[in-house]
Amino acid sequence: MALILTEEEQALADSVRKFVADRSPLTSLRHLIESGEPYDADVWKQMTTQLGLAGLAIPESYGGVGAGYSALSVALTELGAGLVASPLLASLLAAEVLLRLDDHEASQDLLPKIAGGELIATLAVASQAGGRVTASGSPVGATLTGSVSPVLNGGEASVFIVPAEADGVTGLYLVDAGADGLTATRLTAVDHSRSLARITLDRTSARLLTGDALAALGAAQDLANLAVASESAGAMKACLDMTSDYAKIRVAFGQPIGAFQAVKHRLADMEKSWELGYAALRDAARAGDGDPGRFPAAAAAARVLLSTTYAEAAVDTVQLHGGIGFTWEHDAHLYYKNGLSNKVLLGGPGDQLDRLADLLGI
Repeated sequence: MALILTEEEQALADSVRKFVADRSPLTSLRHLIESGEPYDADVWKQMTTQLGLAGLAIPESYGGVGAGYSALSVALTELGAGLVASPLLASLLAAEVLLRLDDHEASQDLLPKIAGGELIATLAVASQAGGRVTASGSPVGATLTGSVSPVLNGGEASVFIVPAEADGVTGLYLVDAGADGLTATRLTAVDHSRSLARITLDRTSARLLTGDALAALGAAQDLANLAVASESAGAMKACLDMTSDYAKIRVAFGQPIGAFQAVKHRLADMEKSWELGYAALRDAARAGDGDPGRFPAAAAAARVLLSTTYAEAAVDTVQLHGGIGFTWEHDAHLYYKNGLSNKVLLGGPGDQLDRLADLLGI
């Protein structure tokens, strides 16, 4: 297993890192918090048109880049390090579902627009406690009733892909944001870099997408695991670097606090956890491109490792910064809230352990 990035992947990482530093530093996230906007529209436009991030995993035949999962993971790692707020994850999951179905009409219509950032799409799926949607009527003239929460970028999406049950069978339905009976209510999220909403449908018109819905949802879960693990790896490394740098300059009792065992041991534990998690992430990303049969389990394993250890590292980051780490002015709390969110978003460690057990036949 090669953990070292290829020349192309390193160039992509450098480009995204520079873009984040120049166009979306953490001060930008603070501005978004103050303004109440879910993301910076200009930054999103540049992410899609200049960097092509929304189309990295979409084939060239649909207007994407066709770079694959490994390149996508590299980009998401850098975006995660900067806590960049955008509808990228929502659009990636919607695109993945469309690619796994055989509804060519929907794919030809939506995928080029998703790849180019012209349209924000989202997958309206949640945990069992997050609501239920039922479908009635014919596949072409179906109506949906129910609610789903939380939905990534549900308040900004133009198109929703909604799982719904009809006669005990789960199907995936395409719903326009402007359809009658659809209400999107933005939720207050712990993590300021995420935009979440509750979607309510009341006999809302929809079209059934053709293809294996359960297989498509499984593929979306695998991609979600890889994506969240990638963002967590980048953010965790940012926490480690931030805290290590602080430990070198913060002086107590006449010496840098990094000289004390209580500090250096926790930093060593953070480094060890990050190295293990990053190795699992690179393995999962490579499997996504070259060993699809192993990808689901590898992605779930990477997610379990990184979302758990990142949340722990974010706590250590706050605590090791002392009093300043607990203040609104310091960036540590932004990573802490993001770590809490990443741990449970789209299925937490417990869900992924159950998925791993099923995949491994345990």
